[in-house]
Amino acid sequence: MPTFEDAQSALEQFFSFNTFREGQADVIRAVLAGRDVVVVMPTGGGKSLCYQLPALLFPGVTLVISPLIALMKDQVDALNARRIPATVINSSISFEQQLARLRALADGEFRLVYVAPERFRNERFVEALRGVNVSLFAVDEAHCVSQWGHDFRPDYLRLQAAAEAIGQQGQRPQMIALTATATPRVREDIAAQLGLRDPASFIAGFDRPNLALRVVPCKTDNERIARAAQIIERSDGTGIIYTATRKAVEDVTQQLQSLKLRVAGYHAGLGEATRTSVQDRFMAGELHAIVATNAFGMGVDKRDLRFVTHYNLPGSLEAYYQEVGRAGRDGLPSVCTLLFNYIDTRTHEFFLEGSYPTPDLVRDVYACLLGYERDELDLTARELSPRLGVRNELALNASLVLLEKAGHIERGTGSHSALRILERVARNALRVDWHELVKRRQAEERKLREMVNYAYHTGCLRRFILEYFGDSKEVSNCHCSHCQPQMRWKRIEEAVEELNARQQSASNDPLPPDDGPRALTDEEHLTVRKILSCVARLDGKFGKNIVAGVLRGSRASKILSNQLDQLSTYGLLRAYAQDELTRFLNALIVAGCVRQSGLAYPVVSLTELGRQVMHDRARVALDLASVAADLSDDVGEEPVVVVSEKTTPRIAGATLELTFELYQQGLGIAEIAARRELKPGTIAGHLADLIADGRPINLADLLATDDQVLIENAIAENEQTGQAGLRAIKERLPERIGFDDIRLVLAARRKPAS
Repeated sequence: MPTFEDAQSALEQFFSFNTFREGQADVIRAVLAGRDVVVVMPTGGGKSLCYQLPALLFPGVTLVISPLIALMKDQVDALNARRIPATVINSSISFEQQLARLRALADGEFRLVYVAPERFRNERFVEALRGVNVSLFAVDEAHCVSQWGHDFRPDYLRLQAAAEAIGQQGQRPQMIALTATATPRVREDIAAQLGLRDPASFIAGFDRPNLALRVVPCKTDNERIARAAQIIERSDGTGIIYTATRKAVEDVTQQLQSLKLRVAGYHAGLGEATRTSVQDRFMAGELHAIVATNAFGMGVDKRDLRFVTHYNLPGSLEAYYQEVGRAGRDGLPSVCTLLFNYIDTRTHEFFLEGSYPTPDLVRDVYACLLGYERDELDLTARELSPRLGVRNELALNASLVLLEKAGHIERGTGSHSALRILERVARNALRVDWHELVKRRQAEERKLREMVNYAYHTGCLRRFILEYFGDSKEVSNCHCSHCQPQMRWKRIEEAVEELNARQQSASNDPLPPDDGPRALTDEEHLTVRKILSCVARLDGKFGKNIVAGVLRGSRASKILSNQLDQLSTYGLLRAYAQDELTRFLNALIVAGCVRQSGLAYPVVSLTELGRQVMHDRARVALDLASVAADLSDDVGEEPVVVVSEKTTPRIAGATLELTFELYQQGLGIAEIAARRELKPGTIAGHLADLIADGRPINLADLLATDDQVLIENAIAENEQTGQAGLRAIKERLPERIGFDDIRLVLAARRKPAS
């Protein structure tokens, strides 16, 4: 085996470096010693050298698995410039070129060969590699192999079998897995999914002290544009502005261009020639900034990026930190700003629903297909949408994919949209792995919650990131927006006024009225003071929905068990609905009157500004039009209560009997609620009491079997750990399972034995 001294000589001979960067030397020692290795190293930290240098010293070829064609080309061009024989085999070259390169590979003409993971779908490709002496199997962007990672790609799951298949004399090649962002859980999963044997694990550190992390709350899109323009103008160099959707790319680009800023948009929907032109102009420094979706950035090696701005909230801290990591690779100070508005969570929830449909939706899609007498169907998700009353076509497409993977249907390829029913089985007999589907959705929902927690965090942002990734390094001299608030720029109101003036000057037309924050009426101001008073009395121990429940006089068990009905603010706003009150609370959070903090289920407390407003010493403008309500944690409604002469509450029998009668007619919770003009939560409460009273109600009529199992498991786990209460159960469950669902299962457990 080559020695570390050989590696040091090759470092200077081929790469013109005298010393290794932090973490590289230890990784290369382990690789040269024949160990399987997992490497976590920050973006721009020199991961590539960890397999490129051993590739020069090992006798065979190093196979590099990379998901991006652009990244492969850049890496190969750089290696060839150093007179290191390397090539790519991917869809960007012709079939004849692929065959020629495979022959050259077998003849030992290359040291490194870059391939995409989808290559291993082709058995002929795998067979061709069996005749090649592969010394090292390097998996770049290795987090893609983990369902807990932020960019899971099913093709990565083929890599373990592929490595085993191309091994010679029964021995698979040595493996190295590399990534820039991976939590401890993801690192363990990488090793398991790739079948690494006693791997050496190296974490070079997630800390990027030269990046000034900043979170700027923005109430309107106009404020976001103002901040984005300000960042561009005050920067000494170029940067990236990330948005969540293609439409946002186009809108933001257009608005910044109207301010005479040199920006261009980049997303996957643009033609290849346009994308190449935009990227070339950006790399040449001709643009102030590029506005892009996350389709841009991987493999783009521009070391002097001075800022990365997130116009929209990313879906996970992994994605966020990977994207901000593209700034300041030269080690110089760079600014990374999140322009935060809670409303962005709607976009992510839509995509989550589209990627991980509920078991009931998948069954409904299958039942709809079975409703046709023929097995050959010319149907698209768009055509299924009105039939099922489902607007999210992504969710319908995902349902079809799951049914196809389970072998129940077969979909056409390319432009041919026809699908074929392969078998007709009962809707409850589908072979879809529901547990896996629910588990993956839970993981994505958890990541989104952590991203929101970061946005609301009031402590050191750098420390928050490091703790999330399991890095225990002490933080010092931090420049984040909480540790050094004096770095904040001019008041956002001034920035927006300046933006409005510039837009008006550019268009020479009167500006339309601002739909953002507005002054409150005296009645709304009084409502806000009552809400803030309730927040103050709950003393930072409860979340938004409990605050709303107390204000409207809810009889939910959570409120009664904590004696919150004894508060002076209990029932002060009975005329308001739950969603109206949570809309006020979210607007108050954005305005800086209420602070939200905590982990999976944040609690709320007053800020100093909120205290001033509560005491009527100040007034605030709120954006009640665009801020979303929050129904994910509704405390629910209790059944109608009648007070007897002895003042002992009892449930009114007549209303229960009417609910039971409608249930016996075959109606579900939503249908009963609509028929009785009551909220579904109220009906669920009726049914829970009926179940606990021993009435013949089948829980399967009200709740999917898979959800029942999840709830039962959560209850059992809490009993083992000694945890009590609905909240503790809810924390173990996916967001779509509400407190009413839990109450139904608990009622069934209390049901008297027959």
